[in-house]
Amino acid sequence: MKNRLMANTFSKTLIASAVVFALAGCSATQNETQAVANPKVTTEIADINFVRSVEGIEEYQLSNGLKVLLYPDQAQSKVIVNVTYRVGSVHEHYGETGMAHLLEHMLFKGSTNYKDIDKEFNKRGMGANASAWLDRTNYYQSFESSPENLEWAIGMEADRMVNATFTKEQLESEMTVVRNEMERGENSPIRILMARMNSSAYLWHNYGNSTIGARSDVENFPFERLRRFYDKHYRPDNAVLTIAGRFDKQFVLDQVQKQFGRLAKPETPVAPLYTKEPTQDGDREVNLRRVGEVPVIALHYHIPSALHSDTAALQVFERIFSDTARGRMQKTLVEPGKAPFAGTWSMPRNQPSGMYFMANGFKGQDYTDLEQSLVEMVESVKENKITEEELNQAKTAMLKEKEDALRNVVSVGSQLTEYIAMGDYRYIFYLRDLIEKVTLEDVQRVAEKYFVKSNRTLGRFIPTEAPVRAEITEDASIKEQLATYKGRAVVEAGEVYDNTVANIEARKKEFKWDLGTTVSVYPKKLRGGEVNITMKLPTGNVNSLKGYVADFNLMGGLMFSGSEKYSKEQIATKLAELKASIRFNTNSVGNISVNVKAVKENLNETLDFVAELMTNPLFEESEIAIDRKATITGLETQRSEPRDVAANAFRKAFYGYAEGHPKAYRDIDTKIADLNRVTQKRLKELHKSHWSFSNGHIGVVGDVDAKAISAALESKFSHLAGKVAYEEMEPKLNKVTGADNWIETPDKANAQLYIVNRLDLNQQHPDYYAASIANSIFGGSGFASRLMQRIRVKEGYSYGTGSWMQLEFDKPSGMYFMYAIAAPENMKPVVAAYKEEVEKVLKDGFTDEEVKNAIDGDLKALWSSWANDARIGSVMVENQDLGRELSWFNTYEEKLRALTTEEVNAAFRKYIGEQELNIFAAGDFAKAGKK
Repeated sequence: MKNRLMANTFSKTLIASAVVFALAGCSATQNETQAVANPKVTTEIADINFVRSVEGIEEYQLSNGLKVLLYPDQAQSKVIVNVTYRVGSVHEHYGETGMAHLLEHMLFKGSTNYKDIDKEFNKRGMGANASAWLDRTNYYQSFESSPENLEWAIGMEADRMVNATFTKEQLESEMTVVRNEMERGENSPIRILMARMNSSAYLWHNYGNSTIGARSDVENFPFERLRRFYDKHYRPDNAVLTIAGRFDKQFVLDQVQKQFGRLAKPETPVAPLYTKEPTQDGDREVNLRRVGEVPVIALHYHIPSALHSDTAALQVFERIFSDTARGRMQKTLVEPGKAPFAGTWSMPRNQPSGMYFMANGFKGQDYTDLEQSLVEMVESVKENKITEEELNQAKTAMLKEKEDALRNVVSVGSQLTEYIAMGDYRYIFYLRDLIEKVTLEDVQRVAEKYFVKSNRTLGRFIPTEAPVRAEITEDASIKEQLATYKGRAVVEAGEVYDNTVANIEARKKEFKWDLGTTVSVYPKKLRGGEVNITMKLPTGNVNSLKGYVADFNLMGGLMFSGSEKYSKEQIATKLAELKASIRFNTNSVGNISVNVKAVKENLNETLDFVAELMTNPLFEESEIAIDRKATITGLETQRSEPRDVAANAFRKAFYGYAEGHPKAYRDIDTKIADLNRVTQKRLKELHKSHWSFSNGHIGVVGDVDAKAISAALESKFSHLAGKVAYEEMEPKLNKVTGADNWIETPDKANAQLYIVNRLDLNQQHPDYYAASIANSIFGGSGFASRLMQRIRVKEGYSYGTGSWMQLEFDKPSGMYFMYAIAAPENMKPVVAAYKEEVEKVLKDGFTDEEVKNAIDGDLKALWSSWANDARIGSVMVENQDLGRELSWFNTYEEKLRALTTEEVNAAFRKYIGEQELNIFAAGDFAKAGKK
């Protein structure tokens, strides 16, 4: 099946279904009279002063207390405006749990001078998010840089800092949405286990409280307390404004001073927190009993604040355990077959926090040995000391990842939120420096100090005559630590050359190898010398892949498990040394994709390394067993998860392939049986016959010579020419009508709904453009969509709802999906609301304004995605595969711009409104019926 141009509405819908939503908004002209009436606003404009510059980040301070960080990069076409408030669930008082998170929701209800902001974001093509956590809350917008967008975003954030207008009625409407979010979290045994462990590990400190809050608090605290919480914490001297990407610095400084400078400096300083968690005086245990498939064992140990001098050593210790190729968790638990998954992580915070160790057991098997092995592994480091090799591997990998992350200025603008919450934005660089200095003695010392029995939370209290304590001591302040810190030289910037159709066409070079592979090269200097390579290798046919779906799916992941030249451990080490990332994907049977991210100075060596992995994989039986167990465990969890149960139901109904066809629907038991047939011999035969560049497509973006890179790729990969004939497997979808499936998933607090239809439509059809915009307005544009406005905003039934179209480029049929999550008792009303919204459109149609805003938003989102240089490689590969020119995208824009409201309404009627509903829902409906 050929690549699809994923409609902007589809990507927006996926974002809308995630934990953090893509939100939308609407502007209004600043009203001076209204603004001055607020005592938090003054007629005097605050001064703004330069403070320092650290590795390209310029720090400014307004006299009203607001800190401003500017991180310019003219090579970016995008910009991010991010406001971080130093307030989170840790600041909540008794009876106020969940208040910081709920307030984050309420700030999207608008402000005095920016009402209904959930529409303007979409019209401007902005991706807007917010999140609340323990020590901070942040709001950001990411968009194509323009003075108008920057002025609007800065003004909106300044206004809602002091002029948020949320009402008691809006709070009550949002309550059901937040309850739904709580219930969705309760579907996950792991998330609930973590919450219970935290509440046991912390006796007094608010880190023991979940950010989502206690249901009784969220449902009952008075509205006036929420307003007081807002008034107390949302203030300029408790916030940091970060702007990163492409912008005119003087223009931004002027706007910041104009908009935020009008905010008055609070008369009283921010109140400090004073509660400290006492040293834990005995090991603890939590037992959670809920419906599920796979046991989980987890440990928690208290560790110091992120700003403590031991943190760098603790981070290295964590990596020594968590590395998926060489880590102690992998070697001690996963590879011996004691666990299909095991991991270690910490969440460095402003105050003393914790490190976690977790391992999954196997369905139906006793987990006692796993628990004992996990505890012994962590707490026996005094006997099983950290080695110099482990130290060096961990530091090399960590420093490579940090260097890689710091290349993306816009991404750093978002990451700074966490470092601001820790105490100082400069810590993003300073922690890197500290990690470089970590010694073996440092890691061994912290391991023996903190990972002791009395500091463990598994749950069980055991009286101990002479307990060992893990005392966490005070350390030098971050101000003292950073007193003389200057940072490093700014990373070499990329080329200022926007990724437009005209610009790409002006440079793009194309080649075709004798073997059959096509290569498109887009020479462009990227930040830090980065080079991105995208490969798509269609392979095989119905007969050659029949019975080999499980083998094919496992093959991609096993490419990292060892080759003739490199062991699994050496592969991980080599990637860190090369500063490279490689991804093999064989999840779609008949399609192999390879993505390579390299740096220019190591490009040739990186390609040699990739060629070795692709040419000589070993597929050791022991590694197959590890991946098989992990995959089967993942499948077992799907049996009771409403999302998976509902999705499998519609796949079974719509997939029209004959039994045995590689793309035919397979149930969980069949998938497990297929996995158990995978062997080294089968994989080697499959690799030899199907790993082929005979029909390949390659896209390259970076500072390279086009002809030379094509020749180099051909010399390194053209020997891979599997002899199996390639024949595209045509999509086959059943025409389903009148399906009405309500499937029971007991003891699940959240339910999942899909409404699905086959569409006789593709991207070549004249109706495609109008249908795409119709879907965007109806359910594909996040908060601006009618479904979100009705089902979430008005009714409060669902935390997430929307729709999308999955359409082929030139094949006859596609699919329409509507989805929603809700409490089981609310799912019938969700379906009723959906039907009512359909009827409203059929009766009254969409408005001219809705159509215009949807077109503007979809196009801005499309062109914004092109700011990602790696995306351009994928676009070129898609075009090769589809026989499509880049100019198609200009035509796409022209046809969208030419649409009429009548055409969009007609398309809605034909492809959505007049389709008979096929319902696939899963949840604990029986329990809901008893309530």
